Amino acid sequence: MKTLTTLTLAATMAVSAPVLAGDATVGKQKAVSCVACHGDQSFPGIFYTYQLAGRNADKLAVKTNKYRTGKILHPIMNVFTIGLSEQDIADISAYYQSLGKPALTSPFIKIKGDDDVDSAAAAGSTYAAAK
Repeated sequence: MKTLTTLTLAATMAVSAPVLAGDATVGKQKAVSCVACHGDQSFPGIFYTYQLAGRNADKLAVKTNKYRTGKILHPIMNVFTIGLSEQDIADISAYYQSLGKPALTSPFIKIKGDDDVDSAAAAGSTYAAAK
């Protein structure tokens, strides 16, 4: 009986939990300051930073929330993300995922959790060795 109660409670919580589905159209408007550094599908950004176009929205949201909450310290990202809500981050992440991979990418700058890191590790890159 205790197991049935636990399962029922877990199912109820899963169904009633709000899902933060991002809206790419709204995210495009919110990502104006992000594009300057991280670029978009046609613009690589003004700095030599990690391009976000075509990246997985869930991974972007998790990483960005870590910057916002201070779990990852970065002097610029912490400042730019502190005022964002979880919905803002979901919208921006959805926008970047909706873009295709950019034409101009950097093979040297990657973040942990990115799909490309696994292929870099398989190729024996210096990034994988530095982890």
